[in-house]
Amino acid sequence: MLWPLPIGEAFHPVVSLALWLVISLLMEILPPITLFILMVLLLTSCSNGKDIDAGAMERYNSMIEQLSTRADFKTKSEYFDISLDVGSIDGAYRFYVTIDNPKAAMYNVEAIAIESDIDYSNEMAANIGLFEDTKYSMIPNQTNASKGFVKGINISGVTVNENPVLYVLVTWTNKDASVTKREFFKLGE
Repeated sequence: MLWPLPIGEAFHPVVSLALWLVISLLMEILPPITLFILMVLLLTSCSNGKDIDAGAMERYNSMIEQLSTRADFKTKSEYFDISLDVGSIDGAYRFYVTIDNPKAAMYNVEAIAIESDIDYSNEMAANIGLFEDTKYSMIPNQTNASKGFVKGINISGVTVNENPVLYVLVTWTNKDASVTKREFFKLGE
């Protein structure tokens, strides 16, 4: 007996069609309990939650491009403190870029850190504020994490370099998002 598998938000139509065909064929071969277990496993493993926002991906790629082609970088900001810490983990090194102690109101903060010799077409760069549902804002002497107001943010990644040189782009807006600011940093040796 064939029946249509409903297409839900988590299923692409091609995936739903393929599952429907497979289940229809298996119904003729497998006992019902085995089929039920197989369906539960397939249905729970096919849902990936949500798709990546196309606008966020476009901003991410643009930020990588801006960092890759820029020639001048800062080491300090007049708007916030920025620092790099590196620690050893299992034959590699984890870096932490900390952006904190805002000296001006910063809304919708986004940050990304890259190393110059890495191909980011197949690897995700360390970033924050791009793909999360929460927007981060930093305002001097104010914190309310449930509303996205934080004292600082941290981005981290793994590298094979004991003393990595990181190129960091931090962007933010004013309260009504009418002005966007960008700062480019070179951190490390």
